Amino acid sequence: MRIFVAFEGLCESFDISPENTVQDIKLMIKDYFHVPLSEDKQGRRYLELIYAGAVLKDNWVLADEEDKPIFYVYNPVTHERLPIMGRISLLSSKVSELKTLVTLKCGFPSSIYCLRTPEGREMFDCNTPNDYHLDIGTTLRLDVWNGWREFLTSCILGNKPKIQYYLSKEEPILSEFKEKPWLQQLNIARTLARKSICKPTY
Repeated sequence: MRIFVAFEGLCESFDISPENTVQDIKLMIKDYFHVPLSEDKQGRRYLELIYAGAVLKDNWVLADEEDKPIFYVYNPVTHERLPIMGRISLLSSKVSELKTLVTLKCGFPSSIYCLRTPEGREMFDCNTPNDYHLDIGTTLRLDVWNGWREFLTSCILGNKPKIQYYLSKEEPILSEFKEKPWLQQLNIARTLARKSICKPTY
C-alpha cells in the first residue's frame, strides 16, 4: 500500500506492507529524511506520526482500520460487548461524538449514561479518547445513572408491572425524565422492540 508523509514542508510517498508497524515506518522516514532522533521526548528530535488528528502508537499496524472496531463498549444492562466501528480519527474526536455512536448501537439516550475507561475513570463529553490514553480495541464500560438500570432491565425483560411502577408518580427516580417529551421513552421502547428483547409477560 502507498502512504504519503508530510514532513517539514515536504510530502513524499512510501510503499509499505500492511503488516508494517508505525515504528517500522518511523525508521523509514528517519532514513529517508536523515533525521537524527532521540529515544525520548526530552531529546532534541522526536518523531510522531499523526493521522486524522490522532497520534499513532509505535506498536500499531498500519492497515485499514475502517473494518475493525475502534472501541468495544460493555453494556452491563444487556451484558453485551458492543463493537464501535469508525475511523481512527475517533480517537481525537469528542467523547460526545463517541457516545452518539454508542447510542445508535444500544438505543439508550446519551443523557442517561456515561462511559468509563477500563480503570473506572469517567469520560467527560468535552474530552477526547486520546485524553484518556486509550488504545484501539479498548473495552469501555457503559454506566447508566441511578435508577435507570432497573428501569431498562425491566423493559428488556418485559416486566410490565415494574415498568408501570417506574413511570408512575410514586416513583421519583424518573420524574425529571417524565417532564421531558415522551419521544425519548418511545424511542427506547422502539429500539428494544427492534432488537426483539422486549418480551411480553402474560
